[in-house]
Amino acid sequence: MAEDSHLQPLAAAFARFGLPVAVLDLESTGGHFHQGRITEIAVLRFENGQVSRHEWLVNPQQPIPAFIRELTGISDDMVADAPPFARIAPELLPLLRGALVVAHNSRFDYTFLRHEFQRAGLEFAAPALCTVQLSRRLYPQFHKHNLDSIIERCGIPTGTRHRAMADVEALCGFLMHSLQEKGAEAWENQCRALMNPKMLPARLPEPLAQQLYALPDSWGVLVWLDAAGQARAVEACERAYSEAAALLHAKKVPYYAQSAAAVRFLPALGGLHALWLKAQAMQEYRILPSENQRTFCTVQFVPEEHGALQARIVPLTNGSHARRPCGLFLHKQAAKRALAEWAQTHSLCPDTLNILPTNHAKGVPCPVQAVGRCDGACRSAEGIERQNQTIRRFAERLPVADWGRATELEITETDPLSGQSITLRCAGGALALPDGRWYFDELLPKILKAKLKQGREAVRVID
Repeated sequence: MAEDSHLQPLAAAFARFGLPVAVLDLESTGGHFHQGRITEIAVLRFENGQVSRHEWLVNPQQPIPAFIRELTGISDDMVADAPPFARIAPELLPLLRGALVVAHNSRFDYTFLRHEFQRAGLEFAAPALCTVQLSRRLYPQFHKHNLDSIIERCGIPTGTRHRAMADVEALCGFLMHSLQEKGAEAWENQCRALMNPKMLPARLPEPLAQQLYALPDSWGVLVWLDAAGQARAVEACERAYSEAAALLHAKKVPYYAQSAAAVRFLPALGGLHALWLKAQAMQEYRILPSENQRTFCTVQFVPEEHGALQARIVPLTNGSHARRPCGLFLHKQAAKRALAEWAQTHSLCPDTLNILPTNHAKGVPCPVQAVGRCDGACRSAEGIERQNQTIRRFAERLPVADWGRATELEITETDPLSGQSITLRCAGGALALPDGRWYFDELLPKILKAKLKQGREAVRVID
């Protein structure tokens, strides 16, 4: 368009990125990411040296607070006949998907867009560049980097502030100013370094790139497939697109990502649900679990030659297990301490359990017998069977990590936008699967601890 001819140097610089660029701004009913709604959107899209303009007033389907009305000039009457976001989403999404999204404080705009698209039943993620961060990087001598300060120091002509298109034009003015002042190469290098999420590498096959750009930035499971359609890896993700893009930019890209020809995405409602889906996808595709990056421990009870159950501290490996783990520990020392306390609580013989300290001399009565609390009957066949029964009864009461929860739990995860929820069962630091097996992943302890901190709203104790 002739009115945007002055932006041609910027369009030429953007063309070097190898994908379209959408400079955008939105106005909203407030700053709360889950409760606020969009009232106006404006986009200047740069592609193949051309610039196109797009803007919409949006009915937020909720009252606009007085403070926001005064700030933006957008009133309830102005948006009463405007379409809700769901109606403009099919037109807006193609402008943003597979493009670099540029915004001032991009986290705000990016998160609002993700949530609005999700409410509309659409997935959205994109590489993003924050012009606040770009201003800080290019002009560290200045203390303020809000849009008003940038407009003033760069002498950018602008229209009505806090209206979406006027702010987009001001952003483009800053980008033009910094491009001309810093030079194309330095400017581009800083832009690339600050992208978050990252752009996908140019080397990717186009069909794979399209699938990755269509991913959301939310919880789920990503299955990496090779050219023959065979799964090479299954990963749980908190922000699927961001994590995939970061992985492909890593210094050492895993072979499964290097050889990927396609991906499959399974959406989840939270971290626990993502691991639950990951476990089933691994079984479906017959993928072996990765080795633990951190060694966790559990306890197994194995009969010795006379049939007495003895405790064995063993690694709790990633993957599915036929039985619920007996305790979860961060290291062997913690397991030993917990075993000693557990044995004392349930009046179990530490000698028969084989949990006496390694420096305890052979042939010397165990400490329990030495203080007169045991007459040695625990070594008889009847005593061994009685102790074995106690072990079997209370083995699952061994504690979990450092928060001491040995009970079975029901944990509910809810998507705050859709209201969808799922309740999953956990015990012994592991996750119950539909087939009766128990799944452990090195990510589970951290997730479970966070869930327990949420309290009764998310966690219910079964026993």
